Amino acid sequence: MRYAIAIVMLFCAVQAWAVNVVVSDASARATAPGQESATVRFSITSKKEARLVAIVSPVAGAVEIHSMTHDNGVMKMRAIEFLQLPAGKMVKLGASGNHVMLLNLKHSLKAGDNVPLTITVEFADKRKEKINVNVEVKSSSPSRNEHEHHTH
Repeated sequence: MRYAIAIVMLFCAVQAWAVNVVVSDASARATAPGQESATVRFSITSKKEARLVAIVSPVAGAVEIHSMTHDNGVMKMRAIEFLQLPAGKMVKLGASGNHVMLLNLKHSLKAGDNVPLTITVEFADKRKEKINVNVEVKSSSPSRNEHEHHTH
């Protein structure tokens, strides 16, 4: 027997949530013409132990979760299959060395645009929850404490 689970979602640039997951502060920077990638930042909190396992967007050919480490003064970035989401703990992508990359952009991102993302989270029982988020595109001038990773 199949059971349907109704998931209530809010579609906005500031915050989106599903039954067990909240995504907030989603943003990206405007891109230059011809630029093929962009970084997306957001915070995500899961009520239960979970993993961020997939992200898709119609504006990109691919979306990857990346980790960034420093090894002997060399910054190394690599795509990772999933990101652990400890129960009740906010995980900030973009500030912690982990971030999301939109790759093979289909068009430039302009300030004021909203970029749709569908984020998939998997719980310990293998059940998955999808959260639809509209990412706010901000001016291409990063603030003093930010650093954009446009190419890998």
